[in-house]
Amino acid sequence: MKNFTLFLALALLMEISSCTKIYKSPEELFQDNPDIQVDTMIVKADSMYRKGYLLRIKQQVDHYNPKKGYFMQRVWLSDLSPDAPMVMVTEGYSADRNYTTEIAKYLKANQAIVEHRYFGESVPDSMNWSKLTVLQAALDHHHIIELLKKYYKGRWLTTGISKGGQTTIFHRALFPDDVDVSVPYVAPFNMDKEDPRLLTFFEKAGTPESRQKMQAFQRELLRRKPEMLAILDTMVQHKNWEFSMGKEKAFELTVLEYPFSAWQWGYQDAAIPDTTATTTDLFNALYPASDFYYFTDKGRAAFVPFFYQAYAELGYYSYYTKPFRGLLQTFSGDTVSNSFLSPVENPKFDKQTAINLLERLHKYDPKMILLVGENDPWAATSLDPTGFKNLMKIVNPGGSHKTRIENLPEDMRTQVLDSLKTWMNVKKQ
Repeated sequence: MKNFTLFLALALLMEISSCTKIYKSPEELFQDNPDIQVDTMIVKADSMYRKGYLLRIKQQVDHYNPKKGYFMQRVWLSDLSPDAPMVMVTEGYSADRNYTTEIAKYLKANQAIVEHRYFGESVPDSMNWSKLTVLQAALDHHHIIELLKKYYKGRWLTTGISKGGQTTIFHRALFPDDVDVSVPYVAPFNMDKEDPRLLTFFEKAGTPESRQKMQAFQRELLRRKPEMLAILDTMVQHKNWEFSMGKEKAFELTVLEYPFSAWQWGYQDAAIPDTTATTTDLFNALYPASDFYYFTDKGRAAFVPFFYQAYAELGYYSYYTKPFRGLLQTFSGDTVSNSFLSPVENPKFDKQTAINLLERLHKYDPKMILLVGENDPWAATSLDPTGFKNLMKIVNPGGSHKTRIENLPEDMRTQVLDSLKTWMNVKKQ
């Protein structure tokens, strides 16, 4: 990863410059730190909190060059006590509301929800995509932790779901001592631009019969494309959707996306109709299991920063199209890439990013609990616990991308909660 030497030097300077002043209230902390602006007060996520705040934290667009400007990062803070634990949510996308995580409830903890740079309202005036990196985002989180630790003195935990879970892992790899524990949910750790493990997952998912039925379903959808597009037209008018890429291309992408989406969200065995079913029944089985909105202009706009990150550092997946030869009109080849959705055409993928992050995780071996759904395609690229002493990987049997502590089997849930309370120095009840 680029700038690692500079990163380490900057991290050391940040630690040396840490302030030791004792603050008596969050307001006193805010007033004393110009990088913190209070947007709104009393935005509580839950009745367990004393106060809540919508904060804007000043962040450098480039943490190595202040001349590149700054942006204000949105943070939802829920205050319980300066001595209680702190749960910081590293969102992978936007954060347009406050809520209470299950971990904050379990630990009776303060909570801060951090919107990811370049998403939602946490955007600079000019979208310099080269500054949307794993390292710059981790420096954002480090800065926020430094500021809030001046008041919140309990143990700290970071957590996030999906891309937010990736963000949790990356920050912990780069700043292993910032927090005490990290809990990434259903987080991939891709090692390539289009990680082949995310295709091979479907070679073993389910049974041979169920895999054949899913492919037959997809082929039938494509065979009936004119009728399907007529139904989609009605939906487009009702929902006021627009497809700059064209409805036919969006339809084909939605069909290709179906296996990933269906397994990810637990629809894989729900109601795949026989190929003799009516066109309406086939369409209703496709949507919402695979969502057209993802490929609408509005949907794409919300994910533009993600697609840049995916094809620059994070990795993603492609679609296997060989079974659908002759049925696809807008795509050719044995695989289809979503790289055309990136705001930068063919961004150069930095393979070294994942390699360096993995090396740092093995070197520092931070306390982490990985929550993974067994049937979630992203499980195929989740971190391998081999070689770690402090990494606990919990695989929810039959679980999807919706895997949470609360829906784990009782023995696994007890294991996670007991470990959390021990590591976070919270009394067991």
